[in-house]
Amino acid sequence: MIASISRRLPIALLIACLSALPAHAQTHRAPNADDGSGLPDLGFEITRGDTALVITDPQKDFLHESGVAWSVVGANVEANGTVENLELLMKAAEGAGLPLFISPHYYFPTDHGWHLEGTLERVMHSIGMFDRKGPLSLEGFEGSGADWLERYKPYIEAEDTVVTSPHKVYGPDTNDLVLQLRKRGISKVVLAGMSANLCTESHLRDLVEEGFEVMVVQDATAAAQVPGFDGYAAAVTNFRMIASSMWKTEETVAAMAKVIERERVRLGRETIDGIEVFYREAGRVGAPQVVLLHGFPTSSHMFRGLIPTLAKDFHVIAPDYPGFGHSAMPSVQDFDYSFAHFAEIVDELLETKGFERFALYVMDYGAPVGFRLFEQDPERVTAFVVQNGNAYEEGLREFWDPIQQYWKSGKEADREALRHLLTLEATQWQYQHGTRLPESIHPDNWLFDQALLDRQGNQEIQLDLFYDYRTNVPRYPKWQELFREHQPPTLIVWGKNDQIFPAEGARPYLRDLPSAELHLLDTGHFALEEDGERIAALMRRFLLGHTSHATKN
Repeated sequence: MIASISRRLPIALLIACLSALPAHAQTHRAPNADDGSGLPDLGFEITRGDTALVITDPQKDFLHESGVAWSVVGANVEANGTVENLELLMKAAEGAGLPLFISPHYYFPTDHGWHLEGTLERVMHSIGMFDRKGPLSLEGFEGSGADWLERYKPYIEAEDTVVTSPHKVYGPDTNDLVLQLRKRGISKVVLAGMSANLCTESHLRDLVEEGFEVMVVQDATAAAQVPGFDGYAAAVTNFRMIASSMWKTEETVAAMAKVIERERVRLGRETIDGIEVFYREAGRVGAPQVVLLHGFPTSSHMFRGLIPTLAKDFHVIAPDYPGFGHSAMPSVQDFDYSFAHFAEIVDELLETKGFERFALYVMDYGAPVGFRLFEQDPERVTAFVVQNGNAYEEGLREFWDPIQQYWKSGKEADREALRHLLTLEATQWQYQHGTRLPESIHPDNWLFDQALLDRQGNQEIQLDLFYDYRTNVPRYPKWQELFREHQPPTLIVWGKNDQIFPAEGARPYLRDLPSAELHLLDTGHFALEEDGERIAALMRRFLLGHTSHATKN
């Protein structure tokens, strides 16, 4: 559409139209978009996992008064606070867990034999800029013009920092920067360093051509300024026109700090239907929404490792049902403990918290709760992640025989026969059975859950829920019909050794959701405990491909 408009509109009017596009059409938040140019600012979002800080030439020949280029760049370096700003960026990136890549500039003796040179190549060779004894020698390197500033060394010489092979002229097409970024899954670059109109701008151009999203930190760079020519002014013009966005150090450091804040899990409580409901929440408001629904006998505690990982890309919430975790636990006489009521409670909580369109992770008890939410309004569910959560009678096997007997009779004796499922031994069994390494499953899991099960009155709650589970089975055909009708994108990650909800309950989803993605994992009921990293990676890839991005704030 933009291409067709551009053929008919003058450039000034086209710029005005682009600048007026709503935020969701401009891709990402732009903290300093109104610079008076009339140019659209596409903005930039710093996220862990796919964003890196890339610094070109943080070397003494550019950045120290003893450097051979200081006479032409020094005034601009000092005016911008470049030396200090680069250090602030490195420190902020380290604090936010963002990888640091250094693209250095070195010349070896053999490089001085070039026959073809550009203007500033000739200058750099003639003044011995960035000279080293050879590619395999550090003789004379320390303290030379090719060395880093001392204040940068704690960051650059850190174990995780990637120092690429040297670029030889200006751009990274002569070194391995792009390869190193790609191999680490980086798609977005915060770019800074020296010299603005030479190596920094050349890196910007090449990275953009290679498909990276690039934001330039304009005061964490500088350039030569000589009579009649201002390298920095030229670079800033091109930064603004080529990069996705152009920020200053202060706002970049603040955005990096927010990366950690987004991933920090916030604990909250809301009063819903007279009951205090506890929840864990993380991520940025406005990001795609994900709701995590826990199983028995646990709580949102089961998602403690998953939430921070998802929060890099999603706005995540995980509630505790009444009687579970840290939510209130009214008696069975004062509260209707049923899956229908849980769905109502969760529904109202999501409305209160502004969750309007969301992906659902459903596990164990979370499945009948989540599928009831889907039944009420299928269009608001953007995707499912199903982890050992049943919707097919094939999934109710031998484990369920005594529970189904209680459903049939409703007798006290059959109720009491299920009480052993609430013991410490049974809770530990749920966590360890079917795992590859039972001894690696942390005992805090079952000890925490058991402490809550052993609260006075809680076992009666659980026995009531065992009985109420019978109300879910007649709804299976309806849920299956909705699956067929709406075809929600579905990722199935299933602990195949689970005896409570065995793999026989996973495969039938493919009858109704033929495009669903199925992964049978060699683990047990609480698959996150043993395969949490793998599940998180599968979820992130799947949900980023299947959830609609809300307007960025």
